[in-house]
Amino acid sequence: AVIATNTVTEGSDEDVAYAVACVTLFGTAAMFLYPALPAALHLSPRAYGLWAGASIHEVAQVVAAAFQAGPAAGGFGTIAKLARVALLAPLVLVLALRQRAGATGRRGRVQFPLFVLGFVALILVNSTGLVTPALRANVAPITSWLLTMALAAMGLSTDVRRLAARGVRPLALAACAWGIVALTSLGLVKLFT
Repeated sequence: AVIATNTVTEGSDEDVAYAVACVTLFGTAAMFLYPALPAALHLSPRAYGLWAGASIHEVAQVVAAAFQAGPAAGGFGTIAKLARVALLAPLVLVLALRQRAGATGRRGRVQFPLFVLGFVALILVNSTGLVTPALRANVAPITSWLLTMALAAMGLSTDVRRLAARGVRPLALAACAWGIVALTSLGLVKLFT
């Protein structure tokens, strides 16, 4: 999501690296904190899974946190998170259109990340049933490897001194955003489940 939106908003490499680091930090914290909370918050497996899926940043982090409360919580968490992922394409499209409309005095094209369209196309192909479970199982390690290489490349190209020069303000902002998302989604889950 960070990289997709950055293609449109054109933030600096350091901002992207900082954002990915914050996503990793707070998502990892959620993987350890959330599983201790369902009983204290009186959350059913369904409610807990929905909360985890609605508020934890990455799919793998959601799966790790949600399945600790059982298969029902894990299923609801995974579905909630994947629904959020599916909304990434329309979000990036809206950002691209806003960026283009807000371009003062220039009618240049705003770059749209084509991989988002590829993502939507693969969702549609996978939904048809044409992709066999065996093919999916064979492709899964390749996609994991490609994602690992992309994140490693971003990390290796990051100048840590320039990242540290950003200070703790972005980290504090990310912490506040994490708290707001966690509390808001918890409130909505409690209200509607």
